[in-house]
Amino acid sequence: MSSHFLTNPTPSPGDPTGDHTADPHGSDASKLPPLSQEAQANLWRYIDHLERWRQSIGFEIHDGLTQQITAALLFLESYEREKPDTTSLNRCRSILEEALAESRRLIQGLNPKRLDEEGIEAALQDFIKLPSLSTAQIDVSIDTQLPHLAPWQRSCLFRFFQESITNARKHSEATRIDVSLKRQGQDLVACVKDDGIGFEVESVELTSHGLTGLKQKTDLLEGKLTIDSAPARGTKIELHIPLDALNG
Repeated sequence: MSSHFLTNPTPSPGDPTGDHTADPHGSDASKLPPLSQEAQANLWRYIDHLERWRQSIGFEIHDGLTQQITAALLFLESYEREKPDTTSLNRCRSILEEALAESRRLIQGLNPKRLDEEGIEAALQDFIKLPSLSTAQIDVSIDTQLPHLAPWQRSCLFRFFQESITNARKHSEATRIDVSLKRQGQDLVACVKDDGIGFEVESVELTSHGLTGLKQKTDLLEGKLTIDSAPARGTKIELHIPLDALNG
């Protein structure tokens, strides 16, 4: 991204718009003080975060709602051809119910009111109450003494939990999902662990288990993502965020 947006353009000698007559209301942009190098770096970092956040939301809609609605339409087409069999219709209804829950999750994730007012744990408790086809019990454990988080960091971390829990509900067939956030040495560690069917980490494409969004959020938070899983052994996803990255 070019930095020319941060500097005032230099008019050519013959440019009739090049005079610097002050605006009578004092809105002449040429009088604004130039941004310091540090301020420019912070601004570009913030813009970069927003752009990656936008891409992350796009991935979630594509990998979630789009595929669910497409699958529902296919089942409806099948039902039209096989009207005596209601299996396709029932499956379609289930998929649309899941799509509705997913849309509510995305809306809440974009603007989770309790996240700003009461913190991550309260927002997560609201989230896990949303309708889901999974019957897994979810236990949430959040340290009461957390390091300071900027609003965008708090939102990004909350979205990380949302996505991890949703993946576990959709794919793991788990009966229990444990969610935790705690300080560990010089890191803040977010963990989502389930007792589900697991998978071979080495043989799975990043997109096949909805992991693309998790990787993006890890990059945004300047952290390290680890995924520990194996067939019949459940899955453990951990995000380690250096405290220095949070305080920077």
